[in-house]
Amino acid sequence: MYRRFVFILLALLTAALPFAAPAACARALREGLALCGGPLLLSLFPFLIVSTLLARSGGGELLGALLRPAARLLGVQAPCAGGVLLLGLAGGFAPAANAAAQAVRAGRLSPQEAARLLPACICSGPSFVVLTVGQALLGSAALGLRLFAAQALAGFGAAVLLRRLPLPAASAAPEVAGPALPPLRLDAVIAEAAVSYCKLCGFILYFRLLAGGIGAAAPGLGLPAAMLLEICSGCDLAARSRRWASWLCCAALSLQGASVLLQVRTICPAEVSFRPLLAARLAHLPLSLGLFRLLLCLPGGAAPAAAALHPSPAILRRVPPDCALLTFLGCCLVVCQLSRALPPAQQKKAPAPQTRRRDL
Repeated sequence: MYRRFVFILLALLTAALPFAAPAACARALREGLALCGGPLLLSLFPFLIVSTLLARSGGGELLGALLRPAARLLGVQAPCAGGVLLLGLAGGFAPAANAAAQAVRAGRLSPQEAARLLPACICSGPSFVVLTVGQALLGSAALGLRLFAAQALAGFGAAVLLRRLPLPAASAAPEVAGPALPPLRLDAVIAEAAVSYCKLCGFILYFRLLAGGIGAAAPGLGLPAAMLLEICSGCDLAARSRRWASWLCCAALSLQGASVLLQVRTICPAEVSFRPLLAARLAHLPLSLGLFRLLLCLPGGAAPAAAALHPSPAILRRVPPDCALLTFLGCCLVVCQLSRALPPAQQKKAPAPQTRRRDL
């Protein structure tokens, strides 16, 4: 009943906005089309094909063996967990959600393990963050690399912090594995990527329309509405702000937007709890902003941000106290989790020191 009421209000809002602010809605749709036909086309469409080829050919799970230790830190022991993490870090939220859903339906991953993996792998892919947000919107691919690193590290850190969050037990038996996937064919992969990209553009246009209409009806709410609704539009509008462009883009990447969360909820089976992912969004924002500030302090990282934040170059001679504290807490967290994950070493008594006798 509650969901039906929300859908009715959403339908009324969508119907009223073109009449209340026709110019703003038309401008928002034009900007959305320019975004879909410009930087997003290069950064997403080819990598949709790449992620599908890796997932269908088994290459993602094979290469994901390198990330099995990271999955164990999250409390997931399944062999396929590394492949899910790899697809999320390489392709973004959609390939990660698809891989997790297929593993749960095949019985290779429990719903509880999938729920613990989602906070670490539901993120924006490096192609979108580096090429679109960094190079196309902010004018610096190096800044995009730091944004992606901050996003990925914050997601993994939030997942580690929430690894002991209680989850509801699976009430029903695991689903029977569905029919086997059709043989891998390049033409089918390309067609599937094209359909997925068109669906993504539909999400972008619709939520960009809502953000533009809300911004026209209530000035000052356009950017927050775009950041909360859809990540592409949120980053696009955030990059147009002068002083805090990179920081607002980092916040938009951390929030992911309602569009991403709805798509992940639709892809994943119903028995996969969404509680860790929603809780991780609250911890992800301060972690990502703190890590982004720390990464900007590295050599070559302060140049793009300093141009927007300071009229003259800022020379850092000492590490700021907040960065030092964040680094110390991160090291403590890693050591604590490693001590819990590794088996306790058997303590052996050291033999008593023996004195050597000199031959006279």
